[in-house]
Amino acid sequence: MKTIDEIAQFFNESANFCGRVLQHEPLSRRTTMRVGGEAALFLEPADEASLLHALQVLEENGTPYFVLGGGSNVIISDEGFVRAVVISTRGLKSVLLADDGFHISVGAGASWARVQSFCRERGRGGFEPFAGLSGTVGGAVYMNATCFGFSTNDRLCSVRYFDAATTAVNEYVLTDARRLTDWGYKRSPFQVSATGNEARRIILSATFAVSLGYDAQKAAACIESRKEKGHFRAPCAGSTFKNDTANAVIAGKLIDDCGLKGFAVGGAQVAPWHGNIIINTGGATARDIRSLVEQVRNTVHERTGVFLEPEVLFCGDSASAAW
Repeated sequence: MKTIDEIAQFFNESANFCGRVLQHEPLSRRTTMRVGGEAALFLEPADEASLLHALQVLEENGTPYFVLGGGSNVIISDEGFVRAVVISTRGLKSVLLADDGFHISVGAGASWARVQSFCRERGRGGFEPFAGLSGTVGGAVYMNATCFGFSTNDRLCSVRYFDAATTAVNEYVLTDARRLTDWGYKRSPFQVSATGNEARRIILSATFAVSLGYDAQKAAACIESRKEKGHFRAPCAGSTFKNDTANAVIAGKLIDDCGLKGFAVGGAQVAPWHGNIIINTGGATARDIRSLVEQVRNTVHERTGVFLEPEVLFCGDSASAAW
């Protein structure tokens, strides 16, 4: 098995890889929470062919890897990734309108700001609720991002992905049956459970249905709502806990009712203006954030009997996905 240094040299010299090869790359500047240690090796393929080449090489070498999109829903450990390679999808940012005029094909690394601009310029609608949403399309598909009553899978038609088990590129096509069984609130078939027994499927691109007409007023209202909720006031990872609307559980309200707004651990704080947002007040560590999440979760459970499920993903060599 090649070492991290040998893998870095391999990609620097490979004619089949276009993109950046960085060693000891600080990951704090790659996430919206602005925490996390270094990546011993950080790869940012410039295109899909380079990404596939990297994935195939790492699979063949038995090297663990972590795929990072916009970094908006992750908390990377203070130790970072020493043994695993971090692969960024940000180079896969194409947005194309299909010949029929009613579908767009989007690279996994495209930002939602880019998708919004594309749709606005071409008079295509459907994603106005995602105006102002941070992160990438691939991350939204993975998490089935949901806001203002709209979920990613509502307009999702198909997903092209890399199958780690076979190192082949496959296509997942949504049907009405699959939409009911495979998808749910903040749940998608591309997620790996805490057991990690499933074969990994790395999202490459996705096709969505769009409609004629872009509702600029609705998009502006969504951005304004995010501003009012304080999404842009300080570094954060968006909503910390999932809601459970089926049981009328709104995480932010429970946290507020428990008097936890403003509660802090080190540099991590429950936002004074919103109970379901944890912010980095400056100098926070991943350990601070995790401790704060655990204390908030335990307090809410003790006082209300409700177990809040974290929405943010804790990752890194020393992080565990289990709760």
